Amino acid sequence: MRISDAELLQKIASARDPEAFAEFYDRFAARVYGLLLKLLRNRTDADDVLQEAFIQVWNQAGRFDPVRSVPEGWILMLARSRALDRLRKRPTTSTTAIPEAATSIEPSAALLHDEAATALHAGLAELPKEQRELIGLAFFEGFTHEQIAKSMQLPLGTVKTRIRLGMMRLRERFREKESDSVNS
Repeated sequence: MRISDAELLQKIASARDPEAFAEFYDRFAARVYGLLLKLLRNRTDADDVLQEAFIQVWNQAGRFDPVRSVPEGWILMLARSRALDRLRKRPTTSTTAIPEAATSIEPSAALLHDEAATALHAGLAELPKEQRELIGLAFFEGFTHEQIAKSMQLPLGTVKTRIRLGMMRLRERFREKESDSVNS
C-alpha cells in the first residue's frame, strides 16, 4: 500500500525518517526541478535551489499544514520562494517587461507528466482569465507581484487579490477532488 505524501512528511517531521524523505524526494524532485529550470533558466542554479528546497523539507517538515496546502503545492512553493530569492540576488536588467508568450499558461513539461499536474492544469483552465494569467506569471514564469503589476499596468493590490482568489479556488477544487477520491 502506497503511503500518502502527507504521511511521508509526518514521518520526516516526527521520526527524521530517511526512507520517507527519499520517497518524498523521488515523488517530487523531477517536478520541482522542472519548475526551477523554467524560473531560473540555469541548470547550476536549479540544482542548487533543488538541494536547498529539499534540505528545507528535511528541516521543516513539521511546518507543513495540510489545511493550507497539499504536499506537492508546499514543496513547489518552497522551491519557488528559494528560486525568487536567487533571482533577486542576480544583477537586474534594464527591463522588467514580461514576454508576450508568458501571458498564456503552459506549465513545464515536467509538471504535466502526472495526475496531479493534469488536475492543476484543469483547475487553472476553470479560473477566470484574469486570475489564470496572473497565477501563471507568478508561479510558472517566476515574476514578482510588483513586476506583474508594472507590466500589466494594474494596481499591486489588484494583482495580489486576483492571485489570492485564484489560489483559493484551486485549493478548494483540490480539496473536493481529494474528498471524492477518498469517498470512492
